Formats: sequence, C-alpha cells, structure tokens
Amino acid sequence: MTQKAATKNDHSNEKSKSAAAVKERAAQTVEKSVEAAQDSMSQAADQAKQVAEQANAEISKLTEKGTDFVRQNPGAAVVGAVGVGLLLGLALRSRD
Repeated sequence: MTQKAATKNDHSNEKSKSAAAVKERAAQTVEKSVEAAQDSMSQAADQAKQVAEQANAEISKLTEKGTDFVRQNPGAAVVGAVGVGLLLGLALRSRD
C-alpha cells in the first residue's frame, strides 16, 4: 500500500471514529432528555393525583354539610329547592 493510500485510510478511520463519537453523544443526550421528560410526567401525574384527592375530600365535606342541613331544616330545603326550580324555569322558558 502506498503512503498516500495509507494516509487516506487513516483519515477515513478518524472520520468514522469521530462520527461514531458524535452519534454516541447524540444518543446519550436523547436518552437524558427522555428520562427528564419521564420524570416531569411522573411528577405532574403525582401532583394531579394529589389535587384530585383534595378535590374529592372537599366535595365529600360539602356533600356531608348539605345532607346535615337538609336533615336539620327540611322545610327550608324544600322551599329553597322550589325557589331554585322556579328561577331556572323562568330563565330557561322559551320566549314567544
């Protein structure tokens, strides 16, 4: 093999090694990005779960308070329900 061919072959090998190194770094960067995205999604899911649990607890409290009010004041609850029904009926009736 001639000196020129050997030099050309060495340059080709260096380019291949350089390309492989760039490819490896890119793969590592992508892998780190995917892991970071998965961590973020996991944290967001945990926060959403906590918010849903808090909302569920608040709804349960309001339901319990409403039930207690109706049991203690059945007349007022009926009058209030009739009043709300009348107001909704008037608001939603068709205009002729």
